[in-house]
Amino acid sequence: TFEHKYHFSTQTVKDWFKDYLKSYLLSLSLAVPIMEGIYWAIRIFPLNWYLIVSIFTIFLTVLLSYLSPIWLTPLFFKLKKIEEDNELAQRLIRLCNRINTKVKGVYEINFSSKTTKANAYLSGLGNTRRIVIADNLLENFTLDEAEVVFAHELGHQVHKDLIKGIFWINLMYLGAFYFTSLILIKISFYLRYELSDISNFPAFALSMVVIIFLGGIPLNFYFRKREWNADKFALKITQKGDAFITSMAKFTNRDLADAYPYPLIEFLFYTHPSIGKRINYAQNFKKKIGLKCKKIIL
Repeated sequence: TFEHKYHFSTQTVKDWFKDYLKSYLLSLSLAVPIMEGIYWAIRIFPLNWYLIVSIFTIFLTVLLSYLSPIWLTPLFFKLKKIEEDNELAQRLIRLCNRINTKVKGVYEINFSSKTTKANAYLSGLGNTRRIVIADNLLENFTLDEAEVVFAHELGHQVHKDLIKGIFWINLMYLGAFYFTSLILIKISFYLRYELSDISNFPAFALSMVVIIFLGGIPLNFYFRKREWNADKFALKITQKGDAFITSMAKFTNRDLADAYPYPLIEFLFYTHPSIGKRINYAQNFKKKIGLKCKKIIL
């Protein structure tokens, strides 16, 4: 309802229901065996189950990251490789050549089939790693703006942010499982439940939610730092401050994003710096590297 009210969604009810059903079945097919596996580990390794589950979580995270662009994303969207003779593709190839790095491909994703929003992101691992750019972005952003957005995503690849992110996320899960195991031991002792009793599930779920929320605060701070570094990389390699700023402004206007959220909200929940801060950063960055930037007030 919200998406249609503000004219974001381009889906019919039928198409939305198909996606909802696919998402539900996919979530169910993952959630059931995962919970069965967790309680199996609790039964067999009551004192060290958190280590077993954490190892499995690492494996699952890496596997899903690898499969995401070739299996998960195609369940909902169509991807097509941007041809090398395309003007934008040639610009992107030149960027890659300048820093002696390679990507497995730059792909266009048909976001317009579901939403008016624009996006770009780095996806996959190893030979499935690629940069994905929404068709809405390609159609509504200038070549310079699209190039800057690509350069930002390229910065994530150069800095190996995807691998680092997987490491820190799994470290957080290790801590969450460990502290949850301590809580379950206490609860089982006082309520005289077996540690693997399904009656402990509400305590397990609540503990995980609270601990992951708390662990997510420093993790979000880390992610925001990586985004700053990717912004700096994009500005340095493209030398296109105006395009960076106007692309950020377009993201804000198209997505009705809050350019200047309350600092506490940003601190607790944002994985990216606010758009307003990113624009201000770009305007200040020109003093260091001599970029010509427009001043935009959101």
